[in-house]
Amino acid sequence: MSLKHQNKLYQPLPTAAAMDNPAMIQSGSSGSGSSEEGGSREDVANLSPDGLPVTYSSQQLMPSDSDSMEEERHRLRTHHHHHHQLAEIHPPSAAVPSRLSSVARSHWFTVTVLCFVNLINYMDRFTIAGVLTDVRGDFDIGNDSAGLLQTVFVISYMVCAPIFGYLGDRYSRPRIMAVGVALWSTTTLLGSFMESFGWFISFRALVGIGEASYSTIAPTIISDLFVHDMRSKMLALFYFAIPVGSGLGYIVGSKTAHLANNWRWALRVTPILGIVAVLLIVLIKDPERGHSEGSHNLEATTYKQDIKALVKNRSFMLSTAGFTCVAFVAGALSWWGPSFIYLGMKLQPGNENIVQDE
Repeated sequence: MSLKHQNKLYQPLPTAAAMDNPAMIQSGSSGSGSSEEGGSREDVANLSPDGLPVTYSSQQLMPSDSDSMEEERHRLRTHHHHHHQLAEIHPPSAAVPSRLSSVARSHWFTVTVLCFVNLINYMDRFTIAGVLTDVRGDFDIGNDSAGLLQTVFVISYMVCAPIFGYLGDRYSRPRIMAVGVALWSTTTLLGSFMESFGWFISFRALVGIGEASYSTIAPTIISDLFVHDMRSKMLALFYFAIPVGSGLGYIVGSKTAHLANNWRWALRVTPILGIVAVLLIVLIKDPERGHSEGSHNLEATTYKQDIKALVKNRSFMLSTAGFTCVAFVAGALSWWGPSFIYLGMKLQPGNENIVQDE
């Protein structure tokens, strides 16, 4: 095969600019024809060991510029379409507040109401601990029966908490909380009129059911309103009501009993606040589940599936086990703490006739 024939066979592929301008292709073809003879020696010098022009062989092995551009356009269109689909499924979290200054008033109202209710929740829980000595004297019971008051509360709370958690994932959370607050406020008020210890302890168990409905559901509403650091801050504010409410339960309970000269009036303060709490809970909105995470299409699961998911969550199981140990110690200390302080003060010289209200 002649060099002239090889030159014609291995012509370079047209570039993208040349494809857009046909005149460049024609001029290139005519120019190569006119200088064909003159450039034969130069072509021989540019041949590779395989007999191919060095410049042209590399262009033959690579895809043309036009093909590369077309593939790039197709890739960008596919990427944009995929990104658009993801944006529809997971919308940007711009609407979710990430700073305190960006929190909507409705969100602040919801958090304020939940913190207030949690405050009176723990006030009610530890009111009896503040007047436990008077309760023992009135019902003529020992320390074992006095401790049973807290035991029945914890058992009913523990049994009903998972049930309310299941209901809270599937029904209106504000309504469930409102019913729970109304239940514990009513049973606390009715229990203050019971003359029999058996009836009194029964109403105390019902208080545990009502409080379980609130403590289980309220944090999930905060989680659906905020993400990341804001969620942590709001949950910290919510749980800060635990020590504050517990302390107020001791103070309000003992002072009210001292002023009324009757420990039963100590149990009639939080029910009044409970009525206000129910009215406020009705006003808050139930956010869409998973709203803050952009999960708008959540699938309902069975209770068995929920339990399996929790058991497989190693972090959750270890955290729960650790907190259970803390609650065991802290719960016993908070229940018997005021009584131990009273006994310790009474053992001091000159305090033999001191009473707990003082």
